[in-house]
Amino acid sequence: MAAREKKNAIFLTVLASLVWGTSFPGTKWGLGFVGNDVFFLLLRFLVACAITLSVVLYLGKLRLSIFREPMMWVIGGFNAAGFVLQYVGLTITTASKTALLVDINVVAVAIVSYFMFRERLGRIQTAGIVCGTVGVIFLTLNKDLVFDPDQILGDIMVYVAGWSWAFFIVYNKRMLGKYSGVEISSAAITTCTVWLVLPTVYLFVTGADFSIEPTGWLAILYLGLFCTSIATLLWAMGLEGVSATASATIMLVEVLTALALSIFLLMETMSVAATFGGVLVLLAIFLVAGTGIGEKEPVKSV
Repeated sequence: MAAREKKNAIFLTVLASLVWGTSFPGTKWGLGFVGNDVFFLLLRFLVACAITLSVVLYLGKLRLSIFREPMMWVIGGFNAAGFVLQYVGLTITTASKTALLVDINVVAVAIVSYFMFRERLGRIQTAGIVCGTVGVIFLTLNKDLVFDPDQILGDIMVYVAGWSWAFFIVYNKRMLGKYSGVEISSAAITTCTVWLVLPTVYLFVTGADFSIEPTGWLAILYLGLFCTSIATLLWAMGLEGVSATASATIMLVEVLTALALSIFLLMETMSVAATFGGVLVLLAIFLVAGTGIGEKEPVKSV
């Protein structure tokens, strides 16, 4: 498969980041109009799955053999787990903190890659990991410099979601040698949708509230069409022309977009400690992503 032109790939990645940045405040807003967060998530992915599969199958861009790859179902599982944790966590914590805690996955990717694939972890990256860890701690503190009892559970859930997506990103990149970015992203959306059916069925059997206000459908359509289907395809196509390093660095645009919209549209505020933590997390993402994430440690001759 021919590599995509770098400038075009960067543009696609930036565009995907901007759209993804709207998903955090968009989800937080939409959750106010539904009775159940997981059902809301499944509907979002059903919309995305229907649109994505219709387009890629019509264009002949998807080989169905990809669904016979066990790794593709692992990728879908990590994606589903990350989204469930994020959605449930968003009902407890803020969209601005969620964007920062989720996107710490850039740091997590470096750690996962180091232990699983022997990828290089230099001094600057190590400093970034330490910086990010300290930043996460400060993000969860309130103005009295203690863990916020009203949001700490949500903070933990969205932080773990970031780690789930770290595995999703690593395995996604590994599949690119065999399939195109469009194929992998399409299959990831589809397998994630299948996984999401399981917790939704359980919630239905246990009598969960599945009510949705009319405004909630607007959020579902926007998140499914733009923030899942279109943004994921754009990101996957961009990943064909830029390294994991460049892609992860560009994704800082997502965090900044989410923060700006959460503060100015949702009127969210952050304590001084949380703001300091947010700055540390952004610095950590820049340090880790900008210094060689995804580069293998050279094999030494014996």
